[in-house]
Amino acid sequence: MSAFNVWRAAVCLLISVCGAAAARGATISYNTGSLGPAANGTNSDPVTTGPGVVDVGGDLAAVYNGAGGTNTIVPFQPTLNPPAASPFAIEFWARPTASDNDDAPVSNRVAAGDRSGWVFFQRGADTGWNFRMYNGVGGGLGWDLTGGTSTLDEWSHVVATWNGTDAVLYVNGELADDSNDPAATGVYNASNAANFIVASSDTGSPYAGSVDEVAFYNTALTPEQIRNHFTVATTGAAGAYHSLVRSEGALLQLSNNVPEPSAIALLGAAALLLRRRHFI
Repeated sequence: MSAFNVWRAAVCLLISVCGAAAARGATISYNTGSLGPAANGTNSDPVTTGPGVVDVGGDLAAVYNGAGGTNTIVPFQPTLNPPAASPFAIEFWARPTASDNDDAPVSNRVAAGDRSGWVFFQRGADTGWNFRMYNGVGGGLGWDLTGGTSTLDEWSHVVATWNGTDAVLYVNGELADDSNDPAATGVYNASNAANFIVASSDTGSPYAGSVDEVAFYNTALTPEQIRNHFTVATTGAAGAYHSLVRSEGALLQLSNNVPEPSAIALLGAAALLLRRRHFI
């Protein structure tokens, strides 16, 4: 067999494997942040992939069908659950396709007993995005912020920051809310056991639509950084957004663009075979 035919057969086989993987849905959302594979996200079987928010470079997003149990789970990591006095930021892009006013695109809440952690909710299109932090007294809220817009079939960039004392919500690069609901106490009860969940909360609230570029930082991003992230994602060169997120210290950066290990192994085997054929 000629070298060209070997190469063509390997490529066809790789396309077949990747196509089959796409058909059955991704199994892993790979963490390209500094925590590495320990913070990979496991996708439930119905999760698929679709076009991502980044305009260049073939970006892919995870796509969720809104059914209960269709989500991505990153197992508990202490650094993704810092103490209440420690700053952090959570960032994601979402393109909802439906809403029942109770959809949780990203969460690390523990609802059992005295609630801990935080959760985002997608509310009505005009109400926007809701970020809640729990105070550890039953289901009581420490922080409750709402703003921006959550228009169906359009991408929204959502960021919440916590500086150890105050929470702030940003949507599409701009301040959405920094005034706590008067009924909330201002106290945050950090979780010491929560998984990091995409497309649902720990008790349900399934989300329908795409979620992309989920990231977690152990610093509170500045307004300038957040505005820059919003701009670079839609106007930057290929790879610019992902490099920017990592350079600013993302511990978690979920990517759906990394091929499955089996596909990587297959490509490597094909390359080795081609090399051997070349020298025979």
